[in-house]
Amino acid sequence: MSVAGDSLTPQPLLELRDIEKTYPGVKALAGVSLTVLPGRVHAVLGENGAGKSTLVGIAAGSVVPSAGTIKLDNQELARIQPRDARNAGLAIVYQTPALAPALSVVDCVLELLPDSKRPTRAGANDWLTAHFRSLGLTIDPTALVGSLSQREAHLVEIAAALASEPKILVLDEPTEALGPEETQWLFDRVSDLLSRGVGVVYITHRIPEVVEIGRDLTVLRDGQVVGRGSVADYSADEIVELIIGRSLETTFPAKPPPSVAAAPLLSVDGLSGLGFTDVSFHVKPGQIVGLAGVEGNGQRQFLGALAGRGPVSGTIAVGNQTVDRHTPRAAIEAGIVFLPGDRLGEAMFGKMSVRENVVAPSLSTAMPGGIVNKRREYHLTREATADLAVKTASLETPVATLSGGSQQKVLLARTRLESPRVLLVEDPTQGVDAGARVRIYSVLRKFAEAGVAVVVLSTDAVELEGLCDTVVVFSRGRVQAVLEGSDVTERAITGTAVMSQRDHGADGLTVSPRRRRWRFAGEAQGGVLAALTIALAVATTAASDSFLNPLNVNQLLVAASVMILVGVAQLLVVMTGGIDLSVGSVIATAGVVLSFFADQGAAYFIVGVFVAVVAGAGAGMLNGLLVTAIGIPSVIATLVSSIGIVGIAQILRPEPTFAVSDEVAELVGLMILNVPLVLVIAIVVALVVQFVVTRTRMGRGLRATGSDAVKANRMGVNVPRARCAALVASGALSALAGIALYTSTTTADPNSGQEFTLVSVTAVVIAGVSIFGGSGSSVAVAVAGLLLATVTNALTFLSLTIAWQYWFQGIFVLLAALIPIAAGSVRRRLHVRIA
Repeated sequence: MSVAGDSLTPQPLLELRDIEKTYPGVKALAGVSLTVLPGRVHAVLGENGAGKSTLVGIAAGSVVPSAGTIKLDNQELARIQPRDARNAGLAIVYQTPALAPALSVVDCVLELLPDSKRPTRAGANDWLTAHFRSLGLTIDPTALVGSLSQREAHLVEIAAALASEPKILVLDEPTEALGPEETQWLFDRVSDLLSRGVGVVYITHRIPEVVEIGRDLTVLRDGQVVGRGSVADYSADEIVELIIGRSLETTFPAKPPPSVAAAPLLSVDGLSGLGFTDVSFHVKPGQIVGLAGVEGNGQRQFLGALAGRGPVSGTIAVGNQTVDRHTPRAAIEAGIVFLPGDRLGEAMFGKMSVRENVVAPSLSTAMPGGIVNKRREYHLTREATADLAVKTASLETPVATLSGGSQQKVLLARTRLESPRVLLVEDPTQGVDAGARVRIYSVLRKFAEAGVAVVVLSTDAVELEGLCDTVVVFSRGRVQAVLEGSDVTERAITGTAVMSQRDHGADGLTVSPRRRRWRFAGEAQGGVLAALTIALAVATTAASDSFLNPLNVNQLLVAASVMILVGVAQLLVVMTGGIDLSVGSVIATAGVVLSFFADQGAAYFIVGVFVAVVAGAGAGMLNGLLVTAIGIPSVIATLVSSIGIVGIAQILRPEPTFAVSDEVAELVGLMILNVPLVLVIAIVVALVVQFVVTRTRMGRGLRATGSDAVKANRMGVNVPRARCAALVASGALSALAGIALYTSTTTADPNSGQEFTLVSVTAVVIAGVSIFGGSGSSVAVAVAGLLLATVTNALTFLSLTIAWQYWFQGIFVLLAALIPIAAGSVRRRLHVRIA
């Protein structure tokens, strides 16, 4: 099939001219130019680290070039913002999907769409469901992105790109997580786009895909163009030679003759679990067995089960030893080592060094006696990586900064130190360039030659043919066929997989089952906290009728308003992945500022409220600039500003001052339906924040920033602006909390309010907010504030000391942590039953 289109006099849709990009000590791109024409696929090729993703990142606006120009939508620019690129008609599908894990699928898609194509939020769920249905997908729009598989996340991002009706579509390794059927589905969509004059930039390591759909090509090596022209002018071998800079005599190591006499090293009999049923096969020492099948047919779950993941029935034995307990630890103790396809997500410590990752599973060998011995660690790491050609500046380089190929080599080096009897490898060359693939295949064969039983799962039938001695083909969770010897061919593997009876969606795309959505929402946590509040109020009333005295209830509700406002203020910052330690100082300063207006009548008091809120927002802006412009972590920036802010308050009012006119006292004591005005304001603020966070683009930006700042930037979120806005809002809301506190005490004390910093963090934590950012409910925080106010107020009536306040807070924090864990356990049990 050919999907490349033609144009008689095409005008470029995108031009990158003399692009340079320099990182500290590294020149990623040097004078690279690229022209994308309508109706044609332009393949950008090169090994990992050659600069491909950097180049398209510059076009998409997620990377800032050091020099050069970008011409897009008839505008010539030195750089472009992601959202501007999207609005100009450029859509991009990244190798690692740019979807913030804490957002829902629909929120991510809305954020990825250009302004002209974005539906209203009210009808977005129905619109996206219909769009998914037209593409043959049944992914739940309301599911959290973090609950999706890597394959589903790729399909969501592709669907979002198609929904944007792009003029230019950039596909960065789009088929790495897809099976053959889904790859064909994608190519059909590309063909349709080309027929409408869309230009496609296609980055891949899979040369057959380039030959199939490509029209033009540009090859990068070490950040420079080493070849360009028409795909038709090159053979597959010539393209590979351009990529790696040398001829490629062979890709796969020679297979040994089959061993008849050897006893199986890995034996699987009647194994059943989630997604697969009654699977039996054997692997002899020195043998490489492949697992194949159309994606979603149980082979991944089966491989995970061999590694001890998930409940199963049946028997797994290594040699003469049966693995009695189906747990990861039991599998490791039996000599089974698993290398998952999601290297950074599951197998590696991204921020730790190459050295630390290599020796991680072999600490008893690397540091006998439990004492770090770096000399020994360096020796072991160099020995393990000796012939793997890991591209790294040093062994202390964070492993997350390495290319996909080098990361996989680090995992293989680590595996050498573990001395496995059985090696399970999922997608061994996903995101790996042509040169690195050859070395990885060689290492896997060497493991087999050393007597290890190797099991490889791959979606690449060519890879399975060239590497494996035996291939087990799955269909609908069962073994469809076992291919051996000369029967292990690409045609037989693919034919067996696709000819088995399957369910299909629109245009032949394999659809995923609708995911049953389990989520412990913030509102549910708020319900639990409300029940605790009611229970505490009932217990306190039983101990003392005076608890329900109107005066006491009024004081409790006013105190709750302070805690609600400061809790919501802290929530906004935590949601972006930070923390604001200045909220207590802002509360104190707001009361001090207000005191200069409170003794001059209601009109002056209202002016004072405005001034205090502006002052609080100004403190937040200072914090925002320290965090975004200078790059100081929020915990340090707000700690420093907190000291300065309280210093200003002490200069303004060296001593506590009581200052309020009768008119102002009457104003601040206003009630609405027997509820203090300040509590009504606090509740309205919490509801408004909840609406903004969950139903507006600004809220999506805040949550995306805290969920994953890099992905948020690629989605088009202005991350520095989001962080700064959260801190400004926190300052303003903290000032409102200070005003609420002043209305209850009518005293300006520069030393008051500091305890509310801890209170704000406590309210956020017990409301079930992730301290890592990305999520949270202001409604739950508001209920948490009411609970904390009730705890403090109830102590007197329960004849308990103030120390009990901290005990209660500690208990509630512990409960807040345990409730989601318990809910997750119930979820898993129910999921197993439903499945």
